[in-house]
Amino acid sequence: MDDWSDDTKKDYFPENLVKVSASQLQVGMYVVELDRPWLETPFLTQGFDIRHRSQIAKIQHYCDHVYVLRPGASKKKPTPVSRGITPINSNMAHKGTMVRGLARNKHRPKTLLRSRPAYDNIKPIHEEHPVARAAHEKGKSTIKKLLKSAQMGQMIDTDTAQEVVTECVDSIVRNVDAMVWMSKIKHEHEYTAEHSLNVCILAIAFGRHLNFDQGELKKLGLCGLLHDVGKMKVPTEILDKRGTLTDEELRIMRDHTVAGHSILKETKGVSPLAVDVCLNHHERPDGGGYPRGLKADEISEYAKIIAVVDAYDAMTSDRCYDRAKSPVEAQKILYDNRGHQFDEQCALQFMQAIGPYPPGTWVELRNGMVGIVLAGRRKFRHLPSVILVLDSNKQRIEQRIVDLHLTDTGQLDKSYLIKTALKDGTNGLHLEDFRLEVEAAG
Repeated sequence: MDDWSDDTKKDYFPENLVKVSASQLQVGMYVVELDRPWLETPFLTQGFDIRHRSQIAKIQHYCDHVYVLRPGASKKKPTPVSRGITPINSNMAHKGTMVRGLARNKHRPKTLLRSRPAYDNIKPIHEEHPVARAAHEKGKSTIKKLLKSAQMGQMIDTDTAQEVVTECVDSIVRNVDAMVWMSKIKHEHEYTAEHSLNVCILAIAFGRHLNFDQGELKKLGLCGLLHDVGKMKVPTEILDKRGTLTDEELRIMRDHTVAGHSILKETKGVSPLAVDVCLNHHERPDGGGYPRGLKADEISEYAKIIAVVDAYDAMTSDRCYDRAKSPVEAQKILYDNRGHQFDEQCALQFMQAIGPYPPGTWVELRNGMVGIVLAGRRKFRHLPSVILVLDSNKQRIEQRIVDLHLTDTGQLDKSYLIKTALKDGTNGLHLEDFRLEVEAAG
């Protein structure tokens, strides 16, 4: 049961499910659960009848085993797997919890998706990567200075902050993968600064996915860059504490939203959007957030977006009190808590934007080889291109790139499918040491 989704655990009794090898599947069986996250496969619903041999072949391509329903047990209604962008409008309100409450939100349009052409990468990653690397290094240095100014009670240089955001936007518009790749390079002792920059980068990448225009991307990026500025007013011994916070320490930590709001409200040149996000990025749709316990209709669009991005980057980072989760693990938490802790459409669309294996993720393939995800795909996020670094014996090999989408067309053996994501540092490999590998990938 450990690899079952929360929906399966809720909807089915364990005794009604049977673990079956993919090689033993037959037409007529009802598939309830896979041995991997549904988002890593092309299946449209969580739960389906096997009606054709072609379905069995597709399951065998992606899975080693599945769980099927015992004959005679009752089926639950299948749940759609979110793939593309699902616009929200008042005509969809009857479709259930996915749109509950969003149409009433006075702070945002009826849809996350903007009605304009989708972005395409106009520059290959190996060409954009050195530009993204320089912008990332400059951004990291700048945010450290901005946070230091806030800590000392000095005025924040908003022009410099906006310059960082603009460089990030320009790079991400040209090629989204390069800057997302850079956001995966993390150091625990620099968490607050790197987290601020990463939320800026990932928010812009998310906005690009939603077809935000460049003006909106810059506003969203600034919200991400400055969302945690109030943490500079939290004592270091609380901010960096290893272990559980006391009730009083937790109260002080949570006050960073109010402190940040006060700082930005008095800062010239900061948009009202950034001030709002700084105060409200820990509010939750079910009213269980802070500082004011706002509910879905009362939380702005940008605050909902930053809430998802903030949580995702935090969960995928080593922190003083917790170890990093893989992208798939973090996205499962977002998915399981959609509609409660996170806006449903924001959570689902962010998962689609980033994918289960974002650029810069270390992965081990089914054949035992190890590589770094180089770039994703708009439609097949689970089949990225990968720079292979180690062979199946975990020995260094000459760099080569494989396009995992070729496994779907039969041009590449399915042993090249991703088995699991690896933590940075596994096998003695650190992403930071491979920055130039990407630039040589062309």
